Amino acid sequence: MHGPTPTPKLVHLNGQIIPAAEAKVSVFDRGFVFGDGIYEGLRSFGGWVRNLDDHIARMQQGLDEAGIGWDARRLHELCPPLLEANEMGDAFLYWQITRGTPKPGHPVRARLAEPDIEPTVFGYCLGLPGVDDLREPTTCNAATVPDTRWHKGHVKSISLMANVMAAQAATESEGEEAILVRDGRVSESCATNIFVVVRGREGQVELCTPPLDDVSILPGVTRKIILELFPDARVRRITEDELHRASEIFLTGTITTIKSAVRLDGRPVGGGTPGPVARRVLERYADYLRANIAAPAGAR
Repeated sequence: MHGPTPTPKLVHLNGQIIPAAEAKVSVFDRGFVFGDGIYEGLRSFGGWVRNLDDHIARMQQGLDEAGIGWDARRLHELCPPLLEANEMGDAFLYWQITRGTPKPGHPVRARLAEPDIEPTVFGYCLGLPGVDDLREPTTCNAATVPDTRWHKGHVKSISLMANVMAAQAATESEGEEAILVRDGRVSESCATNIFVVVRGREGQVELCTPPLDDVSILPGVTRKIILELFPDARVRRITEDELHRASEIFLTGTITTIKSAVRLDGRPVGGGTPGPVARRVLERYADYLRANIAAPAGAR
C-alpha cells in the first residue's frame, strides 16, 4: 500500500475551501506559538468517513479538556465538501482546531487566552488507496524508545515534539517506527497503537494490546474496531520483556491500518515477515470496511 499523496491542493480554513498556497494564519496563532490545539485524523473509503462519530467523540473530549470552544460535530458537515472539492473518495482527512489568534490589544504570549478568542479551523485531505488495496500488512523495522511524553496521552494535542524526538531516536537505531516504553511497560508507537501475539501461561496464543490507562495512550479508533472484531483479544499490561519475546508485533492506525514490525531492535520478530494473526486481522478489518461502505447511510 502506498502512502498518501504528498501535497494537498485545496484546504479548508475557517469556513472557506481555498488553494493550499493561499491559506494563511497569523504568526501569533496559538497553535503556532504554543502548540495550543487539538487535531484528528480521519479515513474515507469510497466517500464513507470511517467511524466518524468515534473520531468526533475523541476530538470533543480533547477540546473540552483543553477548554477550546468548538463543536466537533461540525465535522459531519465539513468533511464531504472537502472531499468533493478535491475529487477524492479514498483519502486521509486531517482536521486541526487551535485556540486561535489573540485579538488586537491582547497579549500574544499570554498563557491564559482571552475568553472570547475565536478558534482557528483548518483541514486538508490526501488521497490514499481504497479498501481493495488492503491485501497484505505493510512492514517496518521498529526500535524501543523511552516514553518521555506528557501524561495525557488520550488528548490528541498538536504539541507533538516528544513524538518527533522519539521518531528521530528510532531512526538512529535503524528503526522506521518507535515503540514507546515507560518504566518497563509498553505504551504505543509515535502515531499508532500496538498489538502483540504472545504465549499465555498455559501455552495458548494470545492477542494483546495495552490498556488505555496503564500508560496513558490514545484511544485509537482502529484499535477499537479490532477489539470489537476480535473479542478474545486481551487488554492488559505488556512488559518490555514480553514485547521482545512476541511472535508478532503489529501497529494499527488510521493511515497505517495494519503494519507488522518484522524486526525489533535489530532482531527478527517471529519469522521476520507478517504473521498469520496480523494477516487475519487485516482481512477481517477490510471485510468490516466493505460492509460499512455498502451499508445504507442510516444503518452505519
